[in-house]
Amino acid sequence: MKKDVKDMKITLEQKKRQYQAIYKLLFETPRIYKKDIWRLLELNDRTVAKRLKEAFEDQYIIGPDIRKRSYSNLREYMYFVNCENPELAYLEYQKNEKVIYHAQMKGFCNFWIIAKEKIDVEGDIILEGPRSDYYTSYAPHHSQEKALENMRKKIEEFDPGDYVPKKYIKTHFGESVEWDKEDELLCIYFKDNLRKPFAPVMRKHTISGGKLYKFLENLPETCTIAASYYPDTLLAYDHYLHMFETDYEDFLIDLFSELPTSSSFFKVSNNLFARIYVHRRYIKDRNFQMAMKKWYIPILMIDLLEKGIVKNKESALLEYHWTKNL
Repeated sequence: MKKDVKDMKITLEQKKRQYQAIYKLLFETPRIYKKDIWRLLELNDRTVAKRLKEAFEDQYIIGPDIRKRSYSNLREYMYFVNCENPELAYLEYQKNEKVIYHAQMKGFCNFWIIAKEKIDVEGDIILEGPRSDYYTSYAPHHSQEKALENMRKKIEEFDPGDYVPKKYIKTHFGESVEWDKEDELLCIYFKDNLRKPFAPVMRKHTISGGKLYKFLENLPETCTIAASYYPDTLLAYDHYLHMFETDYEDFLIDLFSELPTSSSFFKVSNNLFARIYVHRRYIKDRNFQMAMKKWYIPILMIDLLEKGIVKNKESALLEYHWTKNL
């Protein structure tokens, strides 16, 4: 019998377990029917509807979203730049129709740009080029302390002789894929939420049901699909971008995939980028930092360098960003 929590007192921790369970289903089957969520979690329809609403509105779960793969006709370019006046640049790039994302940062660069095509960029360019496909990790159900413990153990036990590439990140620079104006409109519509209803986009752009279902059928080939999870809501975490030069990119992906928040990865040129989220209590609370010093992520970065897993690394904190639905 399905459980009805309507009149039951339920703790935040119990809700979080339900959010995590829903996230797992969405990660595996992004457009899973609500009735299947009810059945698999043994919850009634009202409870599932309520938990879904809470999880998305409070940003425990983001997505499922879609991002174009790196085919020649879907290519996007990234620029990591030191601008003389990043605040002014931030305002200017909002007006640039070729720019689909930009962020002001603090660290190895102060500005990050993603564009639909090559553009002229002012400032000292640290790195530029077409990006690879994205890869988003599944957020495991354990604490950050446990994650960092697992990460330290993996680093200590790493043996380059045992390393086998898994090829998490793919590129399609020399290939193209079938893609037309209607595909582009559908991609824009579903970009940040693949669970949106069909009718509005079909009605607005006069798209047939056959075209829409073909788009969805081809989606695993044309785009990466992922739901992301943040156990204490997205706003509880600081957002870091790490850039690595390494011969062991899949080890690093496995390593940062231990974090209880979703991490995403991509490459530009020969550099691996890891976009990770660290709970603010690990950064802001100095007493806690001292108590947990041996588990602190910057210490792990030193270990990666000392063991030769990473040849070079740079980091930056994202201060604020802007995404356009182009």
